[in-house]
Formats: sequence, structure tokens, C-alpha cells
Amino acid sequence: MRLMNPLTEVHAWVAELLGGAYRESPEDAGALVLGDGRRLDRVRVYGLVVGTDELVVDDGTGSMLVRSFDRTFQVNVGSPVLVIGRPREYGGEKYVLGEIVKAIDPKWVELARKKNPYVAKEKERSNSALDVVRELDLGDGADYDAVVAKLGAGSEDKIVHLLAVGELFETKPGKLKVLE
Repeated sequence: MRLMNPLTEVHAWVAELLGGAYRESPEDAGALVLGDGRRLDRVRVYGLVVGTDELVVDDGTGSMLVRSFDRTFQVNVGSPVLVIGRPREYGGEKYVLGEIVKAIDPKWVELARKKNPYVAKEKERSNSALDVVRELDLGDGADYDAVVAKLGAGSEDKIVHLLAVGELFETKPGKLKVLE
């Protein structure tokens, strides 16, 4: 017995979607099953657009591709958006089949982030990356390669994320500065 109407979207974090298991059966189109057993047929994600060649949205917990096979979404990189769609998987890659992608007021994204259960870990990693950029910035920005070397493996994704959410910016290619 299903307790939730499949037409009702549920707010989900990209990290949850990426960590869930996609299940499909002959009776239905499929859904994402989370570790706690919740089944997500339709999701609502608040985030920033970080790619438009293929629409990629970042909600602060991760980035996810949003696809549509019958429409294009008119949004710009950096725009805060609301995405409503169905979680899907193809070739081992999870994505959201976008039904609605709408530019929204940035305050909605901030409100969603305040409820983010991943925020403590994210803030810790974010602060360490920002601290390294501040430390290496001698006025004209910190050298990207020096920041990556000091932060270690996997830090490139963190820097890209901080650039996407506006915590960091590039004064010129390869020079990072903290937005204060």
C-alpha cells in the first residue's frame, strides 16, 4: 500500500537523490528509494543553476543533471531555481526528469538551505577551503593550484561548488578570492 500520492512532490536534497536506489517495476515507471525506506516518485529541489549546456542544479549538498526530452528550460548560470520532476536513472547516472524548472527569488533557496541537514559538515569543509583561500591571498587573489595543493585530493569539486554558490569568485583566471 502506498501512503503518498505519486503526483505530490517531496522536497529532497541532491545528496539524498544521489545516495538513493532507483527501483523500477512493470507496474509503474519507477521511483527512488532512500536509505530510510522512503519512496520518492516526484521531487522538489531548490538550487542554483551551475550548467546550462546540460542543465545542472546545485543545492549545496551536490549537483544533479535535470533532463527534459520535450522542452528546454530558459535559465542562466547562477539563477536560483525550483525544479519539480521525477527521479530517474540511466546508465548508472541519476538525474531528474524535469517537469517544471522555474527561476525563483533567491530567498527561497536561502530558506531551503537553512533546513539543510548536511549544513554542519558542509560548513566545516567550506570554512576550511575559504580559510585556505584567505591565507594564500596576498591581495590579487589566491593561486588556484596552490589552494588545491593545500586542500588535497577532491578539493576541485569543493572550489567549483563555492564558485557556483558565490562564496568565491575569480579576479582573473586561476586567481580565487573570498566574497566578503
